[in-house]
Amino acid sequence: MSSTERLAPPGPIGASATWVPPSLRGRRYGDDRLHLLVRDPRRVVAVWEISQATASGAAGKAGEAGVPIRYLLRIERQREEGLAPEVIAGADLPDALGGEGWYVAIPPRAGLCRAVIGIDLPSGFAPLLTSRWAPTPPDGPCEETAPWPLGAEGEAWAARQWARALAERAPAPSSAARYLPPPLVRERRR
Repeated sequence: MSSTERLAPPGPIGASATWVPPSLRGRRYGDDRLHLLVRDPRRVVAVWEISQATASGAAGKAGEAGVPIRYLLRIERQREEGLAPEVIAGADLPDALGGEGWYVAIPPRAGLCRAVIGIDLPSGFAPLLTSRWAPTPPDGPCEETAPWPLGAEGEAWAARQWARALAERAPAPSSAARYLPPPLVRERRR
C-alpha cells in the first residue's frame, strides 16, 4: 500500500476491507489471537492468528452442518447496558488462515468497538475469536456543550487565580519578550 492509498478516504462501510501488509504481521506462535487497532474514526485494522486446533474445530462444525467453511470478520459496537452489541461492519475472509489482518471501514462515531472472527453456518454466525473492546474517537468536535462542574476545592482555586490575575493587572508579555534583554533601570538623582 502506498502513502497515497493510505490517505484515500475509505469506501463504503464494510466494503473496503483490505489486506494488511506483511510489516504489520506478527510471528506465528500457534496461539489464537485477535486484536482490533483503531486507525482513525472511520477505519480499524483487525490482526489475527487462528491456531490449527481452532481451524480444525471450525472445519468440523462446518462439516457437521454440511456446508463449506466460510470465515467472517465482524466489527461490533457496544450499545447501552443490557443490549447486545450491534454489527457495524464486516468482511468475508477468503483466506483467514493464510491472511492475518484486514483494514475495515466503519461508520464514524465515538464508542467502543471489537472484532469477532467466526464461521458462517446455516444456523447463523458462530464466533471463534473475539478481541478486546477498543475505543474509537469521534469524527469531529464534541457535540455536547455545558458548564464544567467544579467541586468546592476547584471553585476556591479558580477564585484565587482570578483574584491574583486582577491584582496584577499587568498586560501579558508577548512571546518575543522572553528573548529580549531586560529593560534598563535608571536611578533618579535627587
